[in-house]
Amino acid sequence: MLIIRIIYYILTFLTVFYALYFVLTGLPAFKKSKTRIRKFSDKTKFAVIICARNEAYVISSLVKSLQEQHYNKDLYDIYVLPNNCTDNTREKALEAGAKIIDINVPVKCKGDVLKYAFSYLKDTDYDAYLVFDADNVVHPDFMHYMNNVYQSGYPVAQGRKDAKNMSDNWVSCGYSLFYSIQNLFFNKARTNIKHSATINGTGFMVSKEFVERIKFDPKTVTEDIELSILTILNNERVVYVDEAITYDEQPTGFKDSLKQRKRWSVGIMQCCKLYNKKLLKKGFKDCDISALDKVIFNIAPYNQVLSLIPFVLLFILNVNSPDDAFILAVSYDYTGLILGYVLSVLLSIYTLLYYNRDVNRNTVGIVLFIFFVLSWIPINIECLLSKKEFKWEPIKHNRNVELSSLIK
Repeated sequence: MLIIRIIYYILTFLTVFYALYFVLTGLPAFKKSKTRIRKFSDKTKFAVIICARNEAYVISSLVKSLQEQHYNKDLYDIYVLPNNCTDNTREKALEAGAKIIDINVPVKCKGDVLKYAFSYLKDTDYDAYLVFDADNVVHPDFMHYMNNVYQSGYPVAQGRKDAKNMSDNWVSCGYSLFYSIQNLFFNKARTNIKHSATINGTGFMVSKEFVERIKFDPKTVTEDIELSILTILNNERVVYVDEAITYDEQPTGFKDSLKQRKRWSVGIMQCCKLYNKKLLKKGFKDCDISALDKVIFNIAPYNQVLSLIPFVLLFILNVNSPDDAFILAVSYDYTGLILGYVLSVLLSIYTLLYYNRDVNRNTVGIVLFIFFVLSWIPINIECLLSKKEFKWEPIKHNRNVELSSLIK
């Protein structure tokens, strides 16, 4: 039993230290940003890239929001890339006023589509690419802020990912809280101290020169995390832009949520295996904090599984006649769980208030947010144990929301 106790204390220390790391690295969110982004007139020429698979119901809303940007209309073009479609996504995109890039090679995931788009547009005179998912709508000042970032000398930037259907149910609210917390306490915090943020899949900018420099060829099913890593490995950093907002449709079905988050976990594990050694080498060789930070980010799925083991050991030890000292330790453990839940509620409320979102309409999501996060543990266990090759599956989007109601 002594060995089990030692293992218990070691694993508990590691999981608590991991959580404490993100608490401490989130505090710079309250500091004044050291990343200088100046104001410029409209200069950057953008190619807007939209990957679309059976998105006929929502694609028009996105194209319309992009056409209504407060930006010189001669300085951007909107490209939709229909892939593996069985509906009339292509026709709807054309009707809305977008240009079409037809894909004539097999594609399995979004990373393949982006690679094709970058290759297709290689010989054009665009300065940078803006990437969106087909279910998005975009704040009218998005390009204005990304123009400032590009002209300030940053080749990769992530805008704020918000939800257009946060209050639908507890699942969509859980997603929105997760992204809002990541926006503020991960991306904004790191940009404030001139470290690298991370790409969140949609609403990001990457310069054409940088894409060609890294020879973008994603190997994983999370091309966004992979691009974040390649940015660091190529001596650049992802800049987070809180004012550049993309409203994203979040799943409302728990089954769809599990399917989507499984892809995220599989992709991060793939990135961990492919890039962590390179990141560690760069981190120690160049004293690159962002590289080491990304290593810690990449091991999140493994840490979540690891955090479950102390509770299993706790149960075993509690059953086998614990002494008074251990009973005290157990009481601290359960107190920590209660405290953690209370903190998750307070953190959720604070983040919603920070971003001017309605707390009362999202009470159920706030109360259940911790369970949304904990549901990642069985997902990660399945990803670790599964030997099957992961197959990307689309999430159906059917939520049209007027941009004016979101801005209001």
